[in-house]
Amino acid sequence: KCYDTVTLNQAEDLMNEGKFEESLILFEAELKEHPKNHYAHFLIATVYMEIGRYDEAMPAIDKALKYMPKRHKKMRGIAHALKATIHETFQEWEEAVEQLTLCLSVLPKDADSYQHRAVAYNQRAKLYYKLGKSELAEQDTQKAVEFNSLVNSK
Repeated sequence: KCYDTVTLNQAEDLMNEGKFEESLILFEAELKEHPKNHYAHFLIATVYMEIGRYDEAMPAIDKALKYMPKRHKKMRGIAHALKATIHETFQEWEEAVEQLTLCLSVLPKDADSYQHRAVAYNQRAKLYYKLGKSELAEQDTQKAVEFNSLVNSK
C-alpha cells in the first residue's frame, strides 16, 4: 500500500525545510492513522539521525524495514545503510558491517543505485579497517572506486 497523505506530505515538507521537531509531530500523527506506514517510519529515523537522537532512530528504522515491501529494493538498501550508520554511532562495528552487507545484497544492480553502492562499499571498507580486516577493506575500496567511476561516466 502506498501512503500519500496530506499529513505525510506536510511532515516531509517540514523535514526538508529543516523544521525537524515540527515534522516529528506530523509524522507521529501520520503513524496514528497509518501505523504500518514504512515511509513515515523511514523519514522519522532520518529526522532522528539528523538531530542526533540515534537511540530513537534505531526502532524507527527497524519498523520501516519491518513494514517495507520486499519489492522496494532501493529504499530497503538505503534503510540498511542508515541502520549501519546508527550502529557506527554506538561503535558497533560488526553490526554496521552486517547492515552494509544486507544493503549491498538488496540494492538493485542498475545504474540508479551505483552511487548508493559506492557509498556502501566505502563505508564498509572503513569499518573493515577499524576491525583490522585490511584485505576486505582493500577489496571494498576497489569496488567503491569502480562504482564511483561508473557514476561519473553516466
